[in-house]
Amino acid sequence: MEQHAIPRQITLYEFKLIGFMTLKQFLYLVLFGPLGYIVSVIFPIPLLNIILGIAVGVLGLALAFLPINDRPLDIWIRNIWKRLNSPTQFTYHKHNQPITLLQNLYFVSDPHHVMAHIESQQMLASYLEKTKQTVQPNPQKKQVLQAFQNFQNPIPAQSIAAPPPALSTPPPTAEQVVQAYSSPVAPPPQEEPVGAPSIQKEHKPFFIGTVKNGKRIPLPGILLYVKNNEGAPVRLLKTNQHGIFATFNPLPPGDYIFEIKDPKSSYLFDTMKITIQDINIKSIEFYSKELM
Repeated sequence: MEQHAIPRQITLYEFKLIGFMTLKQFLYLVLFGPLGYIVSVIFPIPLLNIILGIAVGVLGLALAFLPINDRPLDIWIRNIWKRLNSPTQFTYHKHNQPITLLQNLYFVSDPHHVMAHIESQQMLASYLEKTKQTVQPNPQKKQVLQAFQNFQNPIPAQSIAAPPPALSTPPPTAEQVVQAYSSPVAPPPQEEPVGAPSIQKEHKPFFIGTVKNGKRIPLPGILLYVKNNEGAPVRLLKTNQHGIFATFNPLPPGDYIFEIKDPKSSYLFDTMKITIQDINIKSIEFYSKELM
């Protein structure tokens, strides 16, 4: 088999300018050799000064001729120093403003509250449409506008005719005013006070709950099999985009087995036994078994 040489890193290659040594190796020897001798002379303790001088000289030799994984010792020391002085944790601070499309949005976790809010708006709009009063023209205001127009556009004296004699009509009584204001309102079909809006009864679920993962994030599309004590399924529920499941058909009170399955097999759940009563006020919450 033909042999091929492995490409090497040539950008950091240093030429050997002084014998078999590069310029950096020569400078390490020139610097640490006299430095070791100076340490051995200056240090006052006899035997210990020789050990320190030899240690300084060996350090110079290691920096010059001791590579580790094809990397000089001075680079290792420099990387260790930078690693010890650099931060180990970084915190992200968001300063930019959200886009205009996502501003002033209101999110709710329960879709039934949203439907109740929409139905309330529709009933209020229909009630205001029914009770809208027709504004009758004011005769005094009409005469003032006519006089102002005549003042701006004077009419010749020949064309001015005498106004017809005003009919003396008695002022309307209180019963007539009440009848005039209440006549546009059509009475509702049910036996309710005139003018009151028709309120629909809220259809509450028999029981409701949510399915979340270990990080408390709602999971959509999760299947819930509700079984009785004999193991026969009585309900099959599925969470919506907010991770909420609900049933409006009542069940006999008792203990039921909840088996939760993820069609994508991304989350695992325990099979739980829950007591169902005639009235279930509290919401049922299920969490997956993955680590936080």
